[in-house]
Amino acid sequence: MASQYVFTMTSRMVAIAATCVLLLFILLFLLLFLLGIEIGRRLALPPALPAAGAPAAAVPAPPASAPATATAAP
Repeated sequence: MASQYVFTMTSRMVAIAATCVLLLFILLFLLLFLLGIEIGRRLALPPALPAAGAPAAAVPAPPASAPATATAAP
């Protein structure tokens, strides 16, 4: 005959589990709160302007289907 083990939660185990769950929720809240602050800070900043010595952004090439414009040779 096999013996059957019944798992019971003592009051001490319940207190430890409740404390761990509470700390987990607090840490998760703080992490998401700080992440939201960082995202809001980045969205509120104006777009970065290029530095004075930096080259201008490259002009994108026209699509292949567009007619090529010929330049007059001197």
